[in-house]
Amino acid sequence: MITTNQKKVAALATLGLLWGGILTWEWLAVEEPVRVPLTNVSGLASTPRAPRGIVDGLHVQLDLLAAGRTQREMTFTTPRNIFALPRPDDSGAALANQAELDPGSEQALRQQSALAGLAQFHYLGFVRMEEGRRKNGELAVLTKNDDLHVVRTGEIVEDHVVVKAITQESVTLQDRQSRVEHTVLLSEEAPLQP
Repeated sequence: MITTNQKKVAALATLGLLWGGILTWEWLAVEEPVRVPLTNVSGLASTPRAPRGIVDGLHVQLDLLAAGRTQREMTFTTPRNIFALPRPDDSGAALANQAELDPGSEQALRQQSALAGLAQFHYLGFVRMEEGRRKNGELAVLTKNDDLHVVRTGEIVEDHVVVKAITQESVTLQDRQSRVEHTVLLSEEAPLQP
């Protein structure tokens, strides 16, 4: 009697012989491909090139040559780096709205210290957002020491500075305690590093 393992081996051998026979028949029935030279059957037919001495169809476009020359001769100005930190001497360019006070009084000293704190801010850049999304679409990029602040009009920076106004040229800041305002102009160059 034949066991199940022997039946499986017999079925596997039968299938192997069947596949081997089919592969042999296909191998013998395949014809060698016909070898023919390549020809252009679509597109433009190639024509032999003209000798180098004949320049009948070539034309120099002088206007393109002149435009290229003017582009090369144009002066290039380096764009301003809006991400560079401003110089410390730029902060003195804007004046604060101060009342004339006695230089030794306590109120004058508080205003001077508040002004000194506001003068440490540097205005790096201006971004105008879409006006449909936000009412105050302008953003200002400010730095103080190593801190970077992206602010809108009316926002409070460092718990005591209010952004009063933002324009493309300047930002007006106000100290909340002393009500001293300081206008920071847009910085042109990076500050000198100590």
